[in-house]
Amino acid sequence: MAIDISKVKAVIFDMDGLLVNSEPCWHIAEKVVFGKVGLNLTTEQCIETTGKPVKDVIQYWYAIKPWDNPDFMGMETELFAEATKAIKETAPLMPGVLETLAWAKAKGFKIGLASASPMDMIKMVLEKFELTSKFEFYHSAELEKFNKPDPAVYLTVARKLNTPIEHCLILEDSFNGVKGAVASGAQVIAVPGKEEFEQSKFDIANLKTSSLENISGLFNS
Repeated sequence: MAIDISKVKAVIFDMDGLLVNSEPCWHIAEKVVFGKVGLNLTTEQCIETTGKPVKDVIQYWYAIKPWDNPDFMGMETELFAEATKAIKETAPLMPGVLETLAWAKAKGFKIGLASASPMDMIKMVLEKFELTSKFEFYHSAELEKFNKPDPAVYLTVARKLNTPIEHCLILEDSFNGVKGAVASGAQVIAVPGKEEFEQSKFDIANLKTSSLENISGLFNS
């Protein structure tokens, strides 16, 4: 498959792992919070749940190693708090973000953001990097009936951008995100992390690249 750039009228970005290098921050949060219930996760184990909604991450580990007196809602709140703190303090912008946003604007594309993270975290990240004005609309899948990999969040963003989903290009780094983006009916570029880049599961995307730094160059010829 390939991208038909002539059909694209809007670009929709993911956030965690694509705009901001937040995955290490989530690993910190998971190690701290799960450690309190006796589950001492390694970084490799944290990578297993990359791209999953926080609710699903908790249920994933509870199914493998149940702990006594589970407080799932409390744990979810604590995970978001720990991750938000770490992202705000330490997470850098991913390479190529500003260049890709500039490319999309120069092409006249509408620009949206569709994240699995809650709105408070989205707003914090956009404010931290002074990116709020770059997006015509941003939205959290937490506000939909189903989070990623359900395509609802992308469909909402496309609708708010007044752009049919088939005229949207979605950029995603996680498999859950890519899966949902493909299901939406959009064209999709996967930008997996280096530890997952060679995995064939990302072949469902129209294209795969190792960094946002490469995006504009894909369409120069």
